[in-house]
Amino acid sequence: MKERITFDSRTRQSQTGPVKRQRRPLSNEQKHKLWTNVVFVGLILLCHLLQNTPHMFPTIMGAHCFLLLPLTVCIAMFLHNLPATMLCLFAGVLWDVSAAHLDGFNAIFFLLSSTGVGLLMNYLMRNNLWSANILSALVILLYVTLHWLCFVVLRGVDQGAFTYINYYLPSALYSFAFTPVFYVILRRFMRYIRERYPKSSMARGFAELR
Repeated sequence: MKERITFDSRTRQSQTGPVKRQRRPLSNEQKHKLWTNVVFVGLILLCHLLQNTPHMFPTIMGAHCFLLLPLTVCIAMFLHNLPATMLCLFAGVLWDVSAAHLDGFNAIFFLLSSTGVGLLMNYLMRNNLWSANILSALVILLYVTLHWLCFVVLRGVDQGAFTYINYYLPSALYSFAFTPVFYVILRRFMRYIRERYPKSSMARGFAELR
């Protein structure tokens, strides 16, 4: 009578060696998301350093350039929804950390503005340079006005109107001038990513519907 030979898992592993799990390569959609997020985070960090490091970016007659404002508007136009909101929130947190008053003003503003831009792009507006200029102008003007009201008017700073006209409005114009630059750069990058890592037909059809 033949004996029945059984192997437990340890015996089988010792004879055949450890089983190596092969990692699946990233799909085109995963590579698309990965490189998009890496590049956008890099742009946010670069603009944060240029904007908030003293003497790193030139001022024009006392006007400062708020590079993160037009950049986040363009990011919200191309990404939409949650990814854009999280990236813009990250930009706002960076700005708050480097600001003199850590009260979350920038993080809250970027969160709301990116959500608003994403909704407008999803339902009302087309993704083109004209839309970018309009949205960027509205967001920048709203930002400087709210910042002036919260940190100048409500705190009783002297010559508030003079500060708004001679500092906030020139800074808004200076910042707005970079909107076409960011939009063209991001549009070419997104086009390159779509051609380099094309998505599946189903995902592409869903993106076209949006």
